Order: sequence, then structure tokens, then C-alpha cells
Amino acid sequence: MIIAASLKSLLRRRSRTALALTGIAISAALLLDMTMLASGLTGSFGELLAVKGFTLRVTPRGILPFDSDATIQNASSVQERIAAVPGVRQVSPVLGAQFRRIVGDSAGEPLFTTGVDPQAEMLYTLLSGAPPGPGQVVVSEPLAEAAGLQPGSTLLLASDADVTLGRAQASRAFRVSGVANFLYDYAGQRSVAMPIGEVQALTRRPDQVSLYGVAAHPGFDDDSVSAAIARTVPEVSTYSLRELLAETDRRLLYFRQMATILGSIALVVTALLVATIVTIGVRERWGEIATLRALGVARGRILGGVVAEGFSLALIGCVLGLPLGWWMARWLDRILLAFPGLPANVTFFQWNSGRIALALATVIAVGALAGCLPGLGALRVPLGQALREEAE
Repeated sequence: MIIAASLKSLLRRRSRTALALTGIAISAALLLDMTMLASGLTGSFGELLAVKGFTLRVTPRGILPFDSDATIQNASSVQERIAAVPGVRQVSPVLGAQFRRIVGDSAGEPLFTTGVDPQAEMLYTLLSGAPPGPGQVVVSEPLAEAAGLQPGSTLLLASDADVTLGRAQASRAFRVSGVANFLYDYAGQRSVAMPIGEVQALTRRPDQVSLYGVAAHPGFDDDSVSAAIARTVPEVSTYSLRELLAETDRRLLYFRQMATILGSIALVVTALLVATIVTIGVRERWGEIATLRALGVARGRILGGVVAEGFSLALIGCVLGLPLGWWMARWLDRILLAFPGLPANVTFFQWNSGRIALALATVIAVGALAGCLPGLGALRVPLGQALREEAE
């Protein structure tokens, strides 16, 4: 009965309650987004790295994948030594380069080009067509749409160009064997992939690779396989998925700090809103509370009614904030992924049911606690003083 009366007091001042719920919903949505942002990109990137099963990367000594133009020399020998390590299931070499698409008599836009093992498909997923063979390429979907390419089309590429004159110095015609979704491309990036031998020959880098993707046998721990490769081939660096994600976390420390700060602000705002509304409600019902105390109603029951107000405000605010937060996350994600160099297949805001439930539970707990404080203040006032204040 006391709790019902307390909740009815929220309905008596509908405009005030609606404004408070709006503020709490926005705060809950902000906390929801910051919870998803705190580990979203790292988790999403980890899933992307593991999507093809190549969870280890072997790179030139001290260099992260594609952090520089450095290459691994004597690639064939290194690949054989890696493949012989216990637990290694498959080794896929990759060589990065930049070719230009020839349009008419001039060298057009630069295209990020990768030499790959066509059977591994480590860097892309075919949407149509087949893996590339000798003299063939797979093109990214944005390039296919922009240039009107499809399986069977011809693509002229230059491995070298005179930038001042805009003319190709070495060109070759390739047949498009397929169109693919390149996993690590940023939105709209135009890329091609071809057999690694073609890139090595055209760029005059025989027996060199930029990195290896390594897949471990089921049952083998990535970290132990990584350590074994490092012992067997000490002249290269080996990164397990855990190590790559740790480095990603380090580089994204700014986003984690921002998420923590904004999430804390959201909790403070929620506490202030709930405390303000409940305090006003308690003052309006000062005489009612004093009368209940005079009649001998237990303080715990009176306090429970006041806490119920704060709890209800926070709970309803969270329910309203959940869809708002999801919409805001999708909107912010599109903005952040427009930054150059970020893979289009990752997301800054990743749904994690456990973390989100904890965040919303924290909002509700803060709301209940904030509602508790005005109630405790009212109950601490001596009964005689409370009755006199109401009479005045």
C-alpha cells in the first residue's frame, strides 16, 4: 500500500516525471553505448582475424602486419620451417603491393594489391566466380561496381608508373576470375588479389613475403604454437590472436578511457536526476510521511516506498534507453567507420549481453540508492519537528 502510494505520486506530476525519465533514458543509452565501445572494436577485430581460421601472424622481426614495407626474405625456406612446427595445420603467404588501374593511356587510381595463396582465401571471401589462377585476379566489390567488372572481364594493371606524367611504365592484362569481400578493407576500398608468384615477379621481389597467416590444428593452443614458431624461426616475429588483440587494445586505449569517463558521467547524471525527483516528492509528502511515523508504521516500510520511486524511475529509464542506445550505437558506428584505414567489417559497438546487463543493473542500483538518500533524510528528522514543519 505504501509503495503503491509512492508510485502514484510520480503520476501526479506527469510532466516532471516525463522529463526525469527522458534524462535517465539518455543517460542509460550513453552508458549502454560506452559499455559496447569499451571492448567492441577489439572483440570485433578478434572475430574478424579468426574468421578464416588463421589465428597466428608471422611478420618481419619486430613489425606488426602491414605496419611497414619490410618483407621476409627467403620466404620458401621460412615457410617450410614454419609448416614443420608441431601443431601447424596450414601456412598462407601474403605479399602486399600497390598497383594502378590503367584507364585509356594513363595510369589511374592506386589499388591495394595482395599476392596470396588462392586456395587459402585468407584475406577475402568470394562472392562470385572462382579463386585466381595464373594471369587472373579477384577484385573487391567496390572496384567491381566502379569499373563495371565481373568474372571474365579484363583488368589492365601497372606495377609501376611515372607519377609526374601519369603514365604506366609496366603494365599487364589480367582476367577477373571472381568478385570478393575483402575482409580487412575499409569502406569503399578498391583492392585486387592474385597468386603471390605474380606479385613477386611484377614487383621484382622474388622469394619475399609481407607476412604469413598460420592456422593451428584443433586442440593446439595458439600461444604455444606461436612460441614454438618463434623458437624454430627466430629471425621473424610471431603473434597469436591474443597478442594481436593486446596490441590493438593498447592502440585503442583512448577509446577505452573515453568510454570510462562518459559512462561515469552517465551514472552521475542518473543519480542526480533520481535524487532530485525523489527529494521533491518526499518534500511534497512530508506531512504524509510524518503521519505514518506517528501512527507507528515501521521506518523500513516507509523507506521502501521512497526507494521504490527511485527504483521505478531508473528501471523505466533503462527500458526506454535500451532501444535509444542501440540506435545511437548504429549511428555512431557509421561515423567512426568512415575514418580511413579502418576495416569495414569491424564494429566499434559490439553487443555483449553480460556486460550490458551489468551496466543496466548498475543504473537501476544507482537509481534505487539515489532514491534511498532523501528517504533516510526524512526519517532522521525527529517526529515532533517533522509534524511542526508540516503544521507551519
